[in-house]
Amino acid sequence: MGLIEDLQAVVGPGQVLTGADMAGHARDWMGKYQGRPLAVVRPASTAEVAASVGLAAAAGVAVVPISGNTGIVGGTMTEGGLMLSLERMNRIRAVKRDARLVVAEAGVILTRLHEAAEAEGLYFPLWFGARGSAMLGGVLSTNAGGSNVLRYGSTRALCLGIEVVLADGRVLNLMGELHKDNSGYDLKDLFIGAEGTLGIITAAVMKLVPAPLAHATATVAARSLPDALGLLNRMQAATGGRVEAFEFMPRTYADRLALVRPDLGQPFADIPSGGVFG
Repeated sequence: MGLIEDLQAVVGPGQVLTGADMAGHARDWMGKYQGRPLAVVRPASTAEVAASVGLAAAAGVAVVPISGNTGIVGGTMTEGGLMLSLERMNRIRAVKRDARLVVAEAGVILTRLHEAAEAEGLYFPLWFGARGSAMLGGVLSTNAGGSNVLRYGSTRALCLGIEVVLADGRVLNLMGELHKDNSGYDLKDLFIGAEGTLGIITAAVMKLVPAPLAHATATVAARSLPDALGLLNRMQAATGGRVEAFEFMPRTYADRLALVRPDLGQPFADIPSGGVFG
C-alpha cells in the first residue's frame, strides 16, 4: 500500500482528505496563503498521531501540524507535505478544581477551556481575539500571549506539562501536574513556542487560577508613551499588581481608523500628535 492507504488504515478512510476536500485546511483564514499538501490527516488520539507521523517519517514525507488555523503568517501551509490536523483531538480529559488545573487535548478550542474552568469557579486566563477558534495545540506551539500576559504570563507560564509526538512517532509523556517541580530538566519548554518543529503537542496540563471577583475597564489618554508607562506603574502599585491588561495605541491609529470608520469618531478630541490612548 502507499502512504495514503496506510494512513487511512490508521485513522479511517474519511479522515484522510485529498484533492478538493483539503480546501478548508490548505488555505489560511484570510485567504492570503495557499498550501498544496499531499493530504490532510485527522487523527483522533495520540496513538493515531504517533502512527501517522511514523508512517510519514518512513516515507520521507514532511509533516506540518495544524489546529485552529488562526495564524496570520501562513505558518501551517505546506508544499507536498502531510498536513496533520488536530481538530478531532478535542477532549477535555479532566478538570481538577483543588489542584487548579485542566488536562486537555491539543484540539480543544480556547473558549471551551474558559467554560470548563468557569463551571468549577475558576479562570483560565489566556485570552485573545481568536479564542473562539484557536486551539490549545497551536496556542502552545506559538507560546501565545494574549491580553492578560501582563498579570498571568504567556502560554509557557500557564503550562505544567505536555504530551508530544516526536518526528519518528515516539510519544514523550511530560504530563506533570505539579505547580512546583524542580525534579530535573524542564523539557516541555523546548516544545512550547517551537511551532511544531521539534514535535507535535497532543495534550497539555494547564494552570487555572481563582476567578476574579470583579473587573473594571477604562480608556485613558496620555501625552506620550513614557506617561502611559508611568500610569501603568501607578496602577500596579495601587492594586497590588492586579492589572490584567494594559494596551496602548498611538494617535495615528485613531486617525487611520477614523478614515475607515468615520462613524466611530475619535475617543478623545485632544490627544497630542505624539500621544497614546488605551
